[in-house]
Amino acid sequence: VGDRVLVRTSPRFPTNNPRTPSYAKGKTGKVIAAYGRIQNPLDHHTAYEPLYTLAFEGSEIFDGRASHQVIAELHEEWLDPA
Repeated sequence: VGDRVLVRTSPRFPTNNPRTPSYAKGKTGKVIAAYGRIQNPLDHHTAYEPLYTLAFEGSEIFDGRASHQVIAELHEEWLDPA
């Protein structure tokens, strides 16, 4: 929590996880919550990668035209240290 991360344009390894929004790819955000590995036995035979809540400045997402924050939850395979 508190770290700045860069959202990758593709996951670190092949995944069928559709949770990463296209507007966040290639953008930098700040981790505001960490949840660890997520169990989802109905959809997957193994646990998801750790899940994080990120806050992005609106200007990062909307090219300087916004002053609000955008909140998104992303899995670790999409994140790199910024």
